[in-house]
Amino acid sequence: MRARLGGLAALLALAGCTAEAPTSAPAALPQAPPVAAVAATPPLPNAPVLAFAVADAIPEAQAAAVVADFDAALKAKLSALPLSSAYRVVSGGGQAARMILDADRAFEAGNAQLKAELLLPLADAVAASRSGGAWVVHVIGRAPTADDSDLAERRAVSVLAYLGGQGVAGGRLRSETRSGGSTRSLELLFVPIIQNREARAWMAPESAAAAR
Repeated sequence: MRARLGGLAALLALAGCTAEAPTSAPAALPQAPPVAAVAATPPLPNAPVLAFAVADAIPEAQAAAVVADFDAALKAKLSALPLSSAYRVVSGGGQAARMILDADRAFEAGNAQLKAELLLPLADAVAASRSGGAWVVHVIGRAPTADDSDLAERRAVSVLAYLGGQGVAGGRLRSETRSGGSTRSLELLFVPIIQNREARAWMAPESAAAAR
């Protein structure tokens, strides 16, 4: 009897050694603190459009004198050249003198190649603008019909390229094409850059040729 009880006790002890220890639940991972919601940045109120400054802009009090000096220099230079029916100069109205090119005489027929007789007058116009002040040069190509607009545009670009070669900065060159009128022409306008209204110099000017 004792032997049986001893064997039973041994079996119970053996079973206790082989039983798996209870597995404890894994520790919970720490959670990141909640992220506070970020409010959307309110749009900035509409800011007024500020005039940009140009270092060599003309003081308003000197604008009239600078324009007069340009006109005098341009006329002096052009008067020293042989007379040409390919262009004329229009002045007055409080604006700088304008050169109006007869496109049929200033360019080779049917293309945008400037004739040689126009090269020196255009170079003199650029030289006259260097007598003082800062300028934006506008070239307006005019075409009697919409069908002529492509040629007028190419001719205007051709004049711009030549002026750029004479040292006019690309940022101060502007061209456009307008349909209407009875003749094919190009206008060359030197618009002064005046302090506190600099941006106006880049705006499309009115055409003098339309009324002449």
